[in-house]
Amino acid sequence: MTSMPQRTLSAPIQAEHLGGGLWQLTSGAAAAVRVYLRLPAGGRSAALEARHIQRIVLQWRDGGVTVRVTGEAGVGVLEASTAVIHEAQNRLYEALPLADFDARARRFWRRVFLLIRIPGGRYLLRLIARRRR
Repeated sequence: MTSMPQRTLSAPIQAEHLGGGLWQLTSGAAAAVRVYLRLPAGGRSAALEARHIQRIVLQWRDGGVTVRVTGEAGVGVLEASTAVIHEAQNRLYEALPLADFDARARRFWRRVFLLIRIPGGRYLLRLIARRRR
């Protein structure tokens, strides 16, 4: 038996109805997380319209998402057809072995892009490249 993916967000959360059953939930944390929910049949929810939402638990399953909303009025459970989480990854590329150019390489590429921008620069660049071969 496989477990269903689950995500919990605990922070002051603002809910905004975008119309057509689409909701945007935004956490008030420093690294803002946005959750987009699509609710079926009208898309209104008393749990999401509450003023102070403190926690949401999203549990994906076949055919939809179960959303538990904890706020000042207690816990509300609703069913969403889809849920997408968008969170910024500030340090996403730090662990990747990306190319790093030294000062000579940066100077070379600056000159190449400067040549390309001037009228006829591409033609001149082609001539230089042919001569080097």
